[in-house]
Amino acid sequence: MEERWWNSEETDHATAEDSGSDMNDELLRPQPDKDFTSDPAPVILILAILLLFGLPGIIIGGGGIASLYISIMDPDFAESMLLVDYEPLAIFMSLFGLLIIGILRMVLVKIMSVHRLRVKHSTDLLVFDSTYRGREHHFEERRLSEAVYLEYKEKTHRSYDSEGNSTTSTWITANVHGRSSEEGEWKLRIGDLVERSQSKKEKAEEIADAIGIDFRW
Repeated sequence: MEERWWNSEETDHATAEDSGSDMNDELLRPQPDKDFTSDPAPVILILAILLLFGLPGIIIGGGGIASLYISIMDPDFAESMLLVDYEPLAIFMSLFGLLIIGILRMVLVKIMSVHRLRVKHSTDLLVFDSTYRGREHHFEERRLSEAVYLEYKEKTHRSYDSEGNSTTSTWITANVHGRSSEEGEWKLRIGDLVERSQSKKEKAEEIADAIGIDFRW
């Protein structure tokens, strides 16, 4: 009986050690790297913006440029068509059309850019970049171990038209806050990525969990 009790005690002790070793391995095992990419902009939204800005810009700017071209290349024809009298208007139309095209490009860069956040525990880096048609136009890199918490905020505005119909608009901000011994407090803005998601708050929580920091709302 004594021998059986002794063997049983040794077996239980060995099992407990193995279990404790497994738990320690899990605690020491680093979190996996993870990438987050923004969802693509709706095609209907892109088409609506092209019609809203692109078509007027082409018509107004194209008309002004065409008038100036005819006035320069064929003055007699321009004079017969009284285009010379409208040269100031043609110059204004050309500049206004170019302004619309410029605004259109800015809007397209905003809504069609691909935003990516790379959570790299293996190299202790937090990398956020934005690309438009394969060209990078924004890049920011921070030490992942310096991240402290992710702050998420929603702001809702409700407006009413003359008939009393209401329209609700929601803006969100999402920032990763951290502290560096060299730079002090820093902030990494990831709102452009989060706002493309259908479940914005859940996406922000998922990012905070992947980084391993607190989520504050």
